Parts: sequence; structure tokens; C-alpha cells
Amino acid sequence: MNQGLRHWNPSWDQTRAESGENYIYEDEHVLIATDFECASGINFRPDGDGYAIDLEPEPGDHAYSGMSYYYCFGICNKSPEPRHLPVRLHGNMREKFAADQAHAVLRRGDAWSHLAPDAVRALPNTEILELHLDLPGADEPDPVLFISNFHWHPYSELKPYLDGISNHPDVRISTLGHSVEGRPIYSVEIGSRNPDAPHIVMAQTPQPSEMGTWTSRAVIDYLVSDAAAQTRAHHRFTLVPATNPDGTVRGLGVSHHLGRFPYFEGRLTAEEGPDVLPEMAAMWHLLKTAKPWLFIEWHSNNWHRRPGQMLLRFRPHLMDDAKRRQLWEAFDDRLMALPETYHGNWTSHDEGLYQNSLCFQAITRLGAISHMIKHHDKFPLEQSCQHAIMCVKEAVRVWDAQNTEDNT
Repeated sequence: MNQGLRHWNPSWDQTRAESGENYIYEDEHVLIATDFECASGINFRPDGDGYAIDLEPEPGDHAYSGMSYYYCFGICNKSPEPRHLPVRLHGNMREKFAADQAHAVLRRGDAWSHLAPDAVRALPNTEILELHLDLPGADEPDPVLFISNFHWHPYSELKPYLDGISNHPDVRISTLGHSVEGRPIYSVEIGSRNPDAPHIVMAQTPQPSEMGTWTSRAVIDYLVSDAAAQTRAHHRFTLVPATNPDGTVRGLGVSHHLGRFPYFEGRLTAEEGPDVLPEMAAMWHLLKTAKPWLFIEWHSNNWHRRPGQMLLRFRPHLMDDAKRRQLWEAFDDRLMALPETYHGNWTSHDEGLYQNSLCFQAITRLGAISHMIKHHDKFPLEQSCQHAIMCVKEAVRVWDAQNTEDNT
């Protein structure tokens, strides 16, 4: 049997496979590998009746450095008969990793699902999460199971997707810039070409493990559909579906591969000093030139303690313009009324955690309403994608409602 990436999907980026690390384990029973883009996990070994994997620590010198909470691995049965076995994941989140995991995401071929809840077990008083896997037989279609706590999206799958929509008459695809390692940062503009049309910018968080690429794709699919034709005619939308491609390819949770935490470099980016990451500079340039009335960052999360689709909100009083504050409050109310949605926390000048985010900078420097919308990976992917579409629909409705009132 061929090993690892070469067996599973040779079109995926080869960076991890060529790094020289030992990301493949094979014995007479199974093949386990993390040599593909988005993957994370090391030190595979037999462990009693199953196997053990160590999660990879985040690099650098920031709040998450040295901790490990993101996992993504592939496993393939070598027997033609199905096999049941436990895999024990050793993480490190200061005694919070295993106890706060209650789901595991499966990808088999192009199909997504979840492990049954009773197959995800935190071992008491440890940072070990035990997953009970039912592996298909080696001769079955799509025999490889990919297991993660996030809905990961290979960066190399983005370009073919964008090529598929590039001929739509209302779509303009461009490159905002390039990552440190030279990967393009794609921008997808959809809708009116009128420069005065109301403009919404949406982007995947630079925390690369999170599902923002999938929710960006879902919104794009909606916006190019016949159902959104009238919306396209009167509104502009720009989406950036992959903002930290190097981190994605290298299988990082929140980090840039240079060991930085780009999400919390929003203030540094807006100040436009010499040490700004090119990926962040590209996003800030877009926001400055687009002048959106709304900026949404698509996030996701894996922690059991968070019950649903979480809104990380900024205080509307950060906005000086009274009309814009009114619009903001109306949008907030509509978001909070969506299914499975709850308020996470507030940020302002003197409260909360996110003053150093691009969202905060977009509010205080550019006058753009901003939201972090954090979908929960415990939900089916389709459900979170539909929630993202509902968020965009509500944004359009509140804008149209306010501007209709203003014109009557």
C-alpha cells in the first residue's frame, strides 16, 4: 500500500509531507498519517487495544504557544474487514482540552458527519480524549476516515472552487496579495458595480483551523444563485475565504507559521508599521479601500461549554454616527433572533478581549459595523453554512429597511 498523502489525495499541498517530520505510522493493521495540509498530530504509537497520538503545540510566543488543542488526522484500515478501535489524543490546554471536547468531525470522501456522542470520551483527570472509531474495510469506497475537531478546508481545494464560479457575470475574483510563503490571498467580489452601492466585506478569521472558508463558500454560493439576483443588483459583497493560507497548509490552530497570532495583530496592522504580516496588510488594505458598512469575520469553535452559534459583539456606542448605530442595533437584534444563536461577550474600549482585532480597528478607524460570528463545529456543516447565509440575508434586510424609511 502507498503511504500517507500519496495514497489519499496527491493534489493536496505537499508542504507537510516534505517537511522531514515523521507524520506517517503504519503497521499490519492500520495506516495513520498527518502529512496532508490542515493535518495536525505527531508521535503515533500503539496504545493497549488502540493507538495514541500527540497533538502538535502551537508555535511562537503568544497566549496559545506551547498548547495543543487542534487535531486532524487520517486513518485507514488495512484489513478488508471493518475494524473497531480506540484512538487516544493527548492534548494540552492546561487541563481544559479533553474535558471540553464532546464532538468529533468525520470526513469520508466529500461527506461530513460526526462521531456518535458516546464515541467521544474524556478520560478522567487527564488531557486525553478517547475516540472510538469504526473503520471501514480497506476495499470499501473511500476507506480513509479523516477525524478532526474542526471542519477543516484544504487551501488547495479553494482555487478549483473559485474557478468554477469565475464565469458568473456578477463575480470578480482577484488577488489581494500573497502570504509569507507566496500563496495567493483571493478576494471574491459579487454584485453591483456601482461604487456607491452598500458594501459588505466578509472574511475567514486568520485562525486557520476554523471553518470560515466553508461558511464563505456557502455565502458565495447563495449570492451567485438566482434567489439572490435582486440582492446582487443593489448590493456589493466582498469575501476573503482564506486569510492565513500558510497556517492552514501547515495545520495550525490559531497561529501564523512564523509563530505569531495574527488575529490579535489588528492594531499593529492598522498602524501600518514595518512588522505587519502581509496577509493582515492585505485585509486591512481591502477594508480601507472598500469602505464597507459591515465587516463580518467567520469563526468557529470546538469547546463544549459554548452552547451554539456564538456572537462576539462590539458595543454600538463605539460608533459616533447615530444613524449607523441604529442600523447596528437593528442588525444585532436580528442576529440574536436566529436559531441556536447566543451572545458570547462584549468588547468596547474598556471591556472585553478583542480591542486588538481587525474588527475593532474597522469600527474605530473606518466606521464599519463589525461582528465576529463563531459557528460551532458540533453542528452539521450544512447547518452552520445555512446560519451564515441567514446572517447575510438579515444584514441586507436591515440595510434596505432603514434606507427605505429614510427615503419615505
